[in-house]
Amino acid sequence: MISWVYELPFGTGRKYLANGGMAAAIAGGWQFAGITTLTTGRPFTVFMQTGVNNGAPSWPNRIGPGTLDNPTVDLWYNPADFVAPPANTYGDSGRGILYAPGHVNFDTSLSKRFTVVGQSNIEFRWDAFNLFNHPGFGFPNQNFDSPTAGRITSTIVDNRSMQFSLKFNF
Repeated sequence: MISWVYELPFGTGRKYLANGGMAAAIAGGWQFAGITTLTTGRPFTVFMQTGVNNGAPSWPNRIGPGTLDNPTVDLWYNPADFVAPPANTYGDSGRGILYAPGHVNFDTSLSKRFTVVGQSNIEFRWDAFNLFNHPGFGFPNQNFDSPTAGRITSTIVDNRSMQFSLKFNF
């Protein structure tokens, strides 16, 4: 996670529009800030939809890596790399052996303070959460013997949302 603040270079005393005037008053004093989050995929475990231990949990036997060269939301891992173990055994597939998709997210803010009287000011702010509206996909169906095995049908982040606000500081 990276948080950052950048004061735009416009207005009195800045690189551009440094001499003041109406343009400097309008364009000056703006800040662009944000939080950028980069995550790798979270580990997940492949399960069996129907156990082989008279109701006790069962895990499959792993006969291949389970990974795909080009996974998609329609098929994130290879269910054919897992088979049901013999009856009354637990299977040899490990815990957390595969990874769900990673995610990149940008939450940003554009703000400016306008002086009212003395030390008082009004801060205008525009916030955008998940600025690029990038879906953060959740876990795939982890039951390898399900008809929808490997399919991702959920997200772990909200869609883009924006808000405007005014704050009076005195």
